[in-house]
Amino acid sequence: MVGRYETQEYVIPVAGRTLRLLGPKRPHSLRNDPAVEQRFLDDGYMPYWATPWPGALMLAEYVIRNVEPTPEPVLEIGAGLGLVGLSLAMAGHRVIVTDYDQDALAFARANAALNGVDLDDVRLLDWREPPDERFARIVAGEVLYEKRDVGPIASLIASCLEPTGLALVSAQHRTAVEDFPGALADVGLSCEAIPVQCRAIPRPDAIDARILNGTVFRIGHRQR
Repeated sequence: MVGRYETQEYVIPVAGRTLRLLGPKRPHSLRNDPAVEQRFLDDGYMPYWATPWPGALMLAEYVIRNVEPTPEPVLEIGAGLGLVGLSLAMAGHRVIVTDYDQDALAFARANAALNGVDLDDVRLLDWREPPDERFARIVAGEVLYEKRDVGPIASLIASCLEPTGLALVSAQHRTAVEDFPGALADVGLSCEAIPVQCRAIPRPDAIDARILNGTVFRIGHRQR
């Protein structure tokens, strides 16, 4: 159990390492929870955190293979179960894991302990309310679910990314993703869209051999 949840375990190969992730045993049933239904009515909340997403795996593998660890911590937004942050920490990066759901943070902590991983911090963060901090690296795996999220995510990156910093955001092909480059440009950021692929995430009860396509956006402040 993690908090009030029965769990299932995902065993995920990530860039030559093996990550074990606990998640809720019946993630799709969370939408029927009365508390979740009320949060949906209040602000459109959906429990996307409760399952590992291929876009997060794409990002973890891309960063591990292409970005060297530095002494400064990486800020992860929308961490969910912790796939990206824990994978980067296993590869030598310092990572601050954040999410706007306390249940997600409880799973991120449990999964850090399960994998013997030390995180710099685990924090509550709503990307509509950027913190007063700056980071040389920001990562976000598969957070562009809804069109209404695109602008706040772009604004948070613009607010929290150091002037010469690098943000990396991944996504599978979704309608909301089409608006992301424009939203970045509106807040003074530029991006390079890099096509990436990954294997489907193994499910506890099924083998899935598909190769999935997505994009990693390399983002920085426009230089004058």
